[in-house]
Amino acid sequence: MMRPVTSQPTPREPPQMIETDVLVIGGGVSGSLAVIGAAEAGARVVVCDKGGRIERAGSVGGGVDHFFAVLEEGPKWDTPEYLLRYVPSIAEGVTDIDVAEVLVRGLKDMVRRLENMGVDFHDPEAPTTTAYHRHRVFGLPGEYTINFNGSHFKPIIGRGARRTGAKVLERTMVTDLLMENGRPTGALAFHFRKGTSYLILSRAFVLATGDVNRLSKNASGHPYDSWHLPYNTGDGQTMALRAGARLANMEFVESTLSPKGYSSQGLNAFMGGGAYLINALGQRFMFKYHPDGERARRADLTHGVITETLEGRGPVYIDCTHLPKDEIRRLVSTLGIDRPAMPTFFDQKDIDLTQEPFEISVSEMSIRRGGVYFRGSGVHIDPEGASSIPGLYAAGDCSSMSAGIAGASVMGLTAGKNAGRYALSQPRPKPLSDETRISLRDSLFNPMRLEDGIHPKALEDQVRSIVTDYIGYRRDERHMQEGLRKLQELARHETKMRAADFHGVMRVNEARNLRKVAEVMAISAMERKESRSGAAHVRLDFPLTNNETGLRMILVDQAGEELRVSSKPTGLRPERPSE
Repeated sequence: MMRPVTSQPTPREPPQMIETDVLVIGGGVSGSLAVIGAAEAGARVVVCDKGGRIERAGSVGGGVDHFFAVLEEGPKWDTPEYLLRYVPSIAEGVTDIDVAEVLVRGLKDMVRRLENMGVDFHDPEAPTTTAYHRHRVFGLPGEYTINFNGSHFKPIIGRGARRTGAKVLERTMVTDLLMENGRPTGALAFHFRKGTSYLILSRAFVLATGDVNRLSKNASGHPYDSWHLPYNTGDGQTMALRAGARLANMEFVESTLSPKGYSSQGLNAFMGGGAYLINALGQRFMFKYHPDGERARRADLTHGVITETLEGRGPVYIDCTHLPKDEIRRLVSTLGIDRPAMPTFFDQKDIDLTQEPFEISVSEMSIRRGGVYFRGSGVHIDPEGASSIPGLYAAGDCSSMSAGIAGASVMGLTAGKNAGRYALSQPRPKPLSDETRISLRDSLFNPMRLEDGIHPKALEDQVRSIVTDYIGYRRDERHMQEGLRKLQELARHETKMRAADFHGVMRVNEARNLRKVAEVMAISAMERKESRSGAAHVRLDFPLTNNETGLRMILVDQAGEELRVSSKPTGLRPERPSE
């Protein structure tokens, strides 16, 4: 049993009281746009993020090289109406089409808004023109993806949120929502360096905490070597669940394809640039799995690679050798924006993209829309970004509607504006007694008082092993039942986790959240008795897609400690429309 050595005293001060109209939890793209939206609605705003600076918080804090958009520039595919015809087939009939319409119709205005804020979406290879460099990728029916130099994308958005006058609490984790009469009225938070705790009273809340990572084992063996931000650990999803809100689509997992041993972004750039996937026999294989070949959805690409490997035709490679040298130069430049160390990785491995393919591996699993646009895995939201309980909103990859950074932008702004309007129609929350404040503080820092206990990493490692071995890329009822039993048994050890310091308290809460979302994933996956969306959900005991029973969203909520499963028919058909 690992025993952390206590290095910081337990705080004695009661939590500081802060009152606001809207509390935004998470300062990434969707959270920053939610701050802006709520402020534009006239609300006072507080935003909390676990990162050190909101200007670099979130999954694209280091940079981004693509943005999905409808711009109405002339081609027939470049309109909201055209794209919306394809949304049911892209999402295989499992989505909220009314929420997707809000997202799609908001894309053009969002591009203009971001450009006015200072984001330059124009082609970095042609700086003297006003042209966009766009390509088709991931199953979309047109060249919707803008390639651009987004090195300063997040700093621009973060500064925009800060300029609203919102109170920004950085290196601050929100652990719980405080409920009264079925609606949230406050949140408990703490600074994980200083130990300062906060009770933030608010009239409305926006969850923007991102997807769920650190959930399974990966190729390198290091849980923080993840494709997406490793500090996204299901915090918003579990807070919403405890508050009584419904989660949706939690059975769908997502992975990407990365250079072997290095989980990273970049697949969009490779596939959009025209690279091939080839197996150990030198054969292109993706057209066996999807008519779009390498332009298929991420989940289909991952499914193809996994299947080729399991059937003995691995390892699998990305091949750029057929591309013009100028295109490869552009590709390498683009990769350095999304993941700055990627070109150095290729240099150190002596990989010349013009001369040889490079081996890839499948990344760790995350709970994040299952590699499909216009569907998310998280808090079930309506077209206003509202959850199933009053006063609680969600946006981005912790919600049931996602489409990468573009979707996070549009739905973050939408949720923020509607949360602001709602907040201003509600009475101010009641102050909390000193006794309540002290009780909440003691509960928060209790892991630091334990004389002996489990290190949170030990519990996390068990979660990752269970998810990988029992609820992984290939599922069946027997293994998932056993995985669920093990996860529920592991819940008994959560109160035994010990923290040496305030940072350890954050890790304790993250480990609890990871275990809970893994349990929700298992229950949802058992309920979906079919295979759907490529590698996102493969049942060996139900290998076929069943459109008679499967065109529904699996919903999970919590009553006491019991998880309850229900579903919502979508009323959609997944067939691709005729031209």
